[in-house]
Amino acid sequence: MGRCGPQVKDRQPVAILHAGAMKTGTTFLQSKLIANRDHLADQGIHFAGRVWAQQVHAVQSLLGLAQHDPVMSHRSEGAWSRFVREARESEDPTVLLSMEFLSFAKADAAARAVAELEAAGREVHLVLTVRDIARVVPALWQTSITSGGITTWERFTTVIRASTRGRGKVGAALARAGLPTARRFIEVIDIPRMIEVWTQALPPERVHVIVVPGPDAPPDRLWELFSEVVGIDTATTTEPPEQVNESLGYPSAELVRRVNEELRLSVPSDQRVVKVDLGRNSLSRLRHDERRATLDPATFRATMRWNARIADAISSSNVTLHGDLADLPTDGDPADYGVEADQRPPSDEELLTAAGVGFRRMRRRHVEMTQQHLNPQRAKKKRRRVKRQLILRRNWPDTPDPVAAAVADIATLCRSVISVERILTKRRQQRRQQQQRQHED
Repeated sequence: MGRCGPQVKDRQPVAILHAGAMKTGTTFLQSKLIANRDHLADQGIHFAGRVWAQQVHAVQSLLGLAQHDPVMSHRSEGAWSRFVREARESEDPTVLLSMEFLSFAKADAAARAVAELEAAGREVHLVLTVRDIARVVPALWQTSITSGGITTWERFTTVIRASTRGRGKVGAALARAGLPTARRFIEVIDIPRMIEVWTQALPPERVHVIVVPGPDAPPDRLWELFSEVVGIDTATTTEPPEQVNESLGYPSAELVRRVNEELRLSVPSDQRVVKVDLGRNSLSRLRHDERRATLDPATFRATMRWNARIADAISSSNVTLHGDLADLPTDGDPADYGVEADQRPPSDEELLTAAGVGFRRMRRRHVEMTQQHLNPQRAKKKRRRVKRQLILRRNWPDTPDPVAAAVADIATLCRSVISVERILTKRRQQRRQQQQRQHED
């Protein structure tokens, strides 16, 4: 059985790596830590980096995740070594890094992380947050879509069912057959693999598994569990999170998926415009009016079986357990999850409603970006060129496929905003290089 062990605050100096599996409250915890970093510092807890993005770059560097994106590669180069140096030089008893990509780590990366931090004089602890997979799956599909995915919800659930058979072997076969969604799904929810990787690098008592409380738990219960592990005094860390993930309704997520199909972006950093400008800052406002993507009975049963596998791995690995394994139900009531036997895909009417909101937002964003970052002549020329390419919302109903026309218009605006973002990125890189040359001189 997983053990409920002591807090790590009495073991000094320490480095705590939070490798929360995706969609397990990581954004909430990170936002809470950022909002309270001064209070944490008063308690001797150093939340690494000047900004949280430096933690992202450090993990990308450790895992080699940015090698196919020149922008990310430039930002992450040497970032893990800088974090290790920061951990060595910090006078605080505890250094903390929270980045969910650590859950993707393979044995060699985990071993390197532990060895280098121990060489820096830190005892390493790994915190892994896990959650009821039935709650994770719809959010995971949304994340895959806002990250550039093009797999439909129906296809995604089919892949999930296949991926959870045969201890993931079927999922691996699907991935090799050219379905990356299957590979990503297994990476994200294969908690037993994560536990195995980190218990090879660390004594099991220094691997802390937090089970995210169920929906009926008090809102701050996850923060309390995390604070117990790290040794945070919750009486002083009362600042609210500054940012939370904004979910999308089923029609809006499907609209973004179709925009991705139209764009076919090959550089991950370009997806930020779709994820942030179109998704988070635009379509998320419809989430209370739109229906949600829900599990079908067969997929729901698959998630319950996977919960059982996770619970078994926690119980048999001798890791330190925080929370209640009952929050990984193996026989949940489908009604509590809104399971639907036959969920219809979004209608054209639903998609066009979402498209109208997305189009207005992206058109405003396009004007803002060109006005702020291009000279007047170039900005005017770019806006005219884009306007000639647009079908325009008032004309969508007159086309053979109004939804396709709406998607094409939104994709056109996204492409143009992305092109301006690339110009800005190049300018920033040139400024950094110039500053580096001046510093060297």
